[in-house]
Amino acid sequence: MDVIVGHENLDFDALGSMVLARYLHPGARMVRVGGLEGRVREVTELFADHLAMLDEDEVALEEVTRVVVCDTARAERIGPFKALVGKVPFVVYDHHPRAPGDLPASGGAVRPFGATVTVIAEILRARGLRPHPGDATLAYAGLWEDTGGFTYPGTTATDLEAGAWLVELGAGLNAVRDWVRSHPDSTARAMLAELMQRVRVVERSGLRVALTWGAHEGYVPALAPLAHTLMDLYEVDAVFMVLRLDEQTLVIARSRGRLDVGRFLGERFGGGGHARAAFARVDDEPERILARLEEGIEAYLAPEPLLGTLMTRPVQTVPASLSAEEALVRMRELGYGGLPVVDEAGRVVGVVRRRDLERAVRYGMGSGAVKSFATVARTLPEDAPLSEARRALKEGAGRVLVLDASGKPKGIFTRTDLYRLPTAEQEAAEDRIRASLPEGVREVIEALAETYREGAIYLVGGAVRDALLGEASPDVDLVLEGLDPAEVARFLVRRFGGSYGVHVAFGTAHARLATGVEVDLAIAREEEYPRPGALPKVRPSTLSRDLARRDFTVNAMAFRILPEPNVLIDLYGGLQDLRMRVLRPLHPLSFIEDPSRVLRGLRLAARLGFALHPEAERQIEELLKRPLDEAAAGRLRRELMLALAEPRPLRVLRLAERYGLLEGLYGLRVTPGLWSALERLEAFKPERSVPPEAYLYLLLLAAPDPEAFLRRFGWPQRYLQHLRLLQEPPDRPEAVREAGEALTLAFAALHPDRAEWVQKPTRQLRGRDLIELGMKPGPAVGKILREVEAARARGEVRGYEEELTLARKLMSEYGTSRLP
Repeated sequence: MDVIVGHENLDFDALGSMVLARYLHPGARMVRVGGLEGRVREVTELFADHLAMLDEDEVALEEVTRVVVCDTARAERIGPFKALVGKVPFVVYDHHPRAPGDLPASGGAVRPFGATVTVIAEILRARGLRPHPGDATLAYAGLWEDTGGFTYPGTTATDLEAGAWLVELGAGLNAVRDWVRSHPDSTARAMLAELMQRVRVVERSGLRVALTWGAHEGYVPALAPLAHTLMDLYEVDAVFMVLRLDEQTLVIARSRGRLDVGRFLGERFGGGGHARAAFARVDDEPERILARLEEGIEAYLAPEPLLGTLMTRPVQTVPASLSAEEALVRMRELGYGGLPVVDEAGRVVGVVRRRDLERAVRYGMGSGAVKSFATVARTLPEDAPLSEARRALKEGAGRVLVLDASGKPKGIFTRTDLYRLPTAEQEAAEDRIRASLPEGVREVIEALAETYREGAIYLVGGAVRDALLGEASPDVDLVLEGLDPAEVARFLVRRFGGSYGVHVAFGTAHARLATGVEVDLAIAREEEYPRPGALPKVRPSTLSRDLARRDFTVNAMAFRILPEPNVLIDLYGGLQDLRMRVLRPLHPLSFIEDPSRVLRGLRLAARLGFALHPEAERQIEELLKRPLDEAAAGRLRRELMLALAEPRPLRVLRLAERYGLLEGLYGLRVTPGLWSALERLEAFKPERSVPPEAYLYLLLLAAPDPEAFLRRFGWPQRYLQHLRLLQEPPDRPEAVREAGEALTLAFAALHPDRAEWVQKPTRQLRGRDLIELGMKPGPAVGKILREVEAARARGEVRGYEEELTLARKLMSEYGTSRLP
């Protein structure tokens, strides 16, 4: 077993480094050395299920195969693991200078940065690995603490870059401020003491606001940080400080978001600032200013989000009838740290944590009923405000349940939901989505929002991506939670006209509306691949799991339609990758699980002008080292045909050739001459429509064994007959044209000297020609034409002149010619 440890008396930098180290050492277990104190202890308890941290006495030293040490290189600070020095490899990540007596490290990195978090973050960035928002928050707390908010002398530019990266990943800055508190200097402490004597906390619509005032003669340094200190001390969401300094009275305001202090002080007191920080000079007495401030809070307060709009649904559960060992297997398959336990009627009887089940199994209690290890569930009503849900998370071991009237789980709220709360960038993106959606799609969304009050509906995938890029598409993909796709499809057809179809086995439906909008509906699902390249097993799940099964981050975003308000859900950094115009796979094994995702990525890259992320390029290299599962052939065939149907297929093919995929996946070796033919084929556009089969005909020439190629990927063998016409051009152009437009264009591109010959219609004998030869209109004309046509089919006549000669002969035999 590999373990990850920090030093005794763990601080936030050591904790954050350990969390990031898990991405470099998958499967390694975090182990706590010594005790925990203060805020670090509170945070580790809140994240207990996610961290799954073992105590040092829970680890048998003889089972340890590697020790990963974070934020120290001293053996005396790692508790019992010191005894393993010289027996197992040690990997060290640290930012302190090396010194004699440090641990002998076989790997890791020691860099002179302001925090060890930065050391590991730089490695993750270089490898294209992106931590979960919750992990980014824990790491940012360590970075902030060890650099003093990027103000300590040891802070480097790399620390700032690492901080920016963690924020892009979704680090919760409000949480970090709550965890890591600053310390004012002596002068500011005196002012702080006076402010604390007069502080008063009021609550308005779930928002706690601190109001206070103080006076001082002369300059007081660092006044603004005092506002944050008061917010931390009194656990409030906003603070107003009225300060009488010499002859002037100042108002300093800070807010965590819901209260727009910039607009408040600007409109009521002539001040300035933005929604979270503002300042004003006011000519009035402090007590009267405070009264005016308290009176005006409600007018500048945004509505507090309700639990029903934030919770995840449907809820994954474990039956009370399972044993602890069986429940643990289910939790590991689903990837959850805890789940509600339900009885036979589906009613919640408690919540069980994976960590507790692991202990039960370790202590030989795995056969016991899972409900024996469950704790009382923390529940709240659906209309509970976010502020109450935040507090309840601490009481409910990181999860809060919403139950229906019968006691069945209706939704669940976890720390993951907490860190999904929208940022300012996401809110701007939401506005962009609304503005970009076509009118017909907006009508569908409005109709759904008006009609359905239960369940959840999300716009997902390419529709969200294209809307963020400012492109409109009449095709809509919707994911449903708690709703039946067939019933929603019927509703849309009744509302807008059209038709629909249902695939019960897959939990999907498709509606083709009379307005021209096409809607694909599916329940939220997750999938599991039994082996690389095989077809996945799909089962109902939650939106987050549904998004997790997608190919690229830019396709793994969702726009919530119901319940309102509309929210952009971006769990994997798709918005950032969209801005950077890169395609990044969601998972390290994404291409191994489904090789067709590679070509799908190249199609997107060619169409949108995006580049492949370094992680995608790494996965391509790994994919090409492995043999392909036969089950993948059908999906590879489909993706190739979709690529050949793109507006510019040659771009996709060039990318595939660049990464070795044409030969690696399809066994195709395209020669320079064949590339020239493909270029000539594409040059027919846009004047002519080029069928994808035209490209396929040319690619068949790149297959060492075309028959085996067709058989492997399931294409009809008739393509072989057509292929011979390309390899051995016939005497008659009709032989090519009769095979269809695709072969005709492929022939013209491959044999440019015969392009006009094969495409120019050949003149055939007509009734008018016979009349000009002297025949009278009548049945005899049709009879001769039919005989000439039959001779043409038998290959007895080739071309107009031979047909004319035969017609003269027949006219003479029938006695209908008036020619001399």
